Amino acid sequence: MNRHRHLPLLAATLLVPALTLTPAFAAPAAPTAPTAPALPTASCELVATGEGGSGPYTLVLEGFAPNQSVTIKGPRTDQRTRVGAEGTLDRRDVRHGQYVVTAKGERVTCLTPPRDQQGGGKQGKVRVTKVEVLSLTKPGTVVDCSKPTRAEFDGKISGTGKGEVRYHWTYASSSDPIDAGTATFAPGIESVSLLKVVTFPPSVNGVSPSVFVTLHVPSANMTARSAQITLTCATP
Repeated sequence: MNRHRHLPLLAATLLVPALTLTPAFAAPAAPTAPTAPALPTASCELVATGEGGSGPYTLVLEGFAPNQSVTIKGPRTDQRTRVGAEGTLDRRDVRHGQYVVTAKGERVTCLTPPRDQQGGGKQGKVRVTKVEVLSLTKPGTVVDCSKPTRAEFDGKISGTGKGEVRYHWTYASSSDPIDAGTATFAPGIESVSLLKVVTFPPSVNGVSPSVFVTLHVPSANMTARSAQITLTCATP
């Protein structure tokens, strides 16, 4: 009689291990995918580099992958180029307007300032009235052509107002800008002098060095060219 009374208790005891084993048969959790490293955010901006927040303009690209190939589309522009090792690129003297840069399916719309920013009127504006270039080295100056020689020129920008005027030089008949900079005007300053020195390497076969330079002020659409300076090689 007592033997039959203990059977239900024994059956309950045997079920406990089976219940505790159930979680072991659950489906394993899916592995967590590794998080991809964050990429730099590419950006593009049209920057006004002239007086009073106006042209000329420079297109500035930043945050791209190093040496990445990009396509630039804008006013009269549709070109494919490559950013530098730092993921940046400056494209100078571009037209004002909307630009779009694409790279590997990524599309970046460039931030475009208004053509003339607020305050671009008389305040901070210089009106250029004249551009000149004088030769400080006299033509025919006798020099030792077996050594490096030089010729000096004095550029002069005249104007009224307050602010900065961008300029650059060109050498001989080349149109490539060299020695770009800014001339700063303030009340009481009516002209700014710019010294330009041209260095010649030693002459070959006694050929006399000869050169002229041109000073450019793009914002005023003015240029001035020096006289042609030819030096005389000393007789050995």
